[in-house]
Amino acid sequence: MLDPAMQKIRSAFLILILLIPVTAAAATEWFVVGKESECLPLSILEKKGPEFRGAESPYQLAEKMRSAGHKAEIKEHNAGSRPAVELRVTDLQFYVMFMKAEICRKSGALKP
Repeated sequence: MLDPAMQKIRSAFLILILLIPVTAAAATEWFVVGKESECLPLSILEKKGPEFRGAESPYQLAEKMRSAGHKAEIKEHNAGSRPAVELRVTDLQFYVMFMKAEICRKSGALKP
């Protein structure tokens, strides 16, 4: 049987191991797909206005648009070799495709 100090260390270690996959999943990096299929950083959207700042995923941006009173639609495109997520905000005439960083890197579409 372990002494109390070792039990605390073991418990802390187990908690850390359980949190690692959650942290990795939450840290998914997204890019905006440009006109020539290049992957651009999300920060490029900040030029559109203040409501576009700080979004780290298409889902988060859709929620920001909805909370600002806009109708935001998300459509996931999973067919083909380059799955993407489309965000449509029709009243702003805003239509953008997003791709995960891993797909951008594999396809060589990351813009330097």
